Amino acid sequence: MKVVRFLVLLGLLVVLGMQFRSCLRPAMTGKPAAELFASRWWNSEPLTMQSLRGKVVLLDFWAVW
Repeated sequence: MKVVRFLVLLGLLVVLGMQFRSCLRPAMTGKPAAELFASRWWNSEPLTMQSLRGKVVLLDFWAVW
């Protein structure tokens, strides 16, 4: 009985892994980024995507709920 449970669990894990495999691929790889827009900028003048080209950009989204 334990072997059957183990095989069923292993089968479920394989099926779930196959389902989520496509979700883990970067959807925008090789495509240009969308234009960046923000209503307010802190510590900077408004930036454009052209001025950020070739640089690493970190976007930090957060909210206080």
